[in-house]
Amino acid sequence: MRFLILCSALLASLSHADWKITEPSSLTFLSTKNSDITEVHHFRDIKGTLADNGYASMTINLRSVDTGIEVRNERMQSMLFEVSDFAEAKLTTNVDPVVMEKLEEGDLLKTEIRAKLSLHGEEVTFPAHVIVTPASDGSLTVSSSEPVLIHADQFGLVAGINKLRDVAKLKHIATVVPVSFTLTLKPE
Repeated sequence: MRFLILCSALLASLSHADWKITEPSSLTFLSTKNSDITEVHHFRDIKGTLADNGYASMTINLRSVDTGIEVRNERMQSMLFEVSDFAEAKLTTNVDPVVMEKLEEGDLLKTEIRAKLSLHGEEVTFPAHVIVTPASDGSLTVSSSEPVLIHADQFGLVAGINKLRDVAKLKHIATVVPVSFTLTLKPE
């Protein structure tokens, strides 16, 4: 869910004016139910840019959640994310462009960035550990080097998780959600 949009922000200048998230990019999250069943989900629609001044933003279309089960997608959209009121999550960050200027093809930069996630009417700032790698075609890949843990209580999502738990007749759904990403950014 949220989030790791900021990773795109990490990429700063590399002599290009602006960058755009393109395919292949992925944003995945895990859900755990009844303490021992963990499933992988993703969002099909993520967009974002990184400006030459280091400002980065990513928008996640919450209607694009894909759990592999249509009825569960619909329940997450309506009961958890409440997409009629909160259709998107947005991640923003600022990165010092100087950090990226010296990267060359094949280099690998492992660093931490701070991002602000706006989700479900709440905003939370958190660190994300990322790896940035420039490619020969001029693109950059930004990947999480460890999952970002999203705490549902910080975004007012616990009530929605409880609704999902009840409708699915489960004993428990975890309220801490690991999120991982791999973002490909190309100059515009």
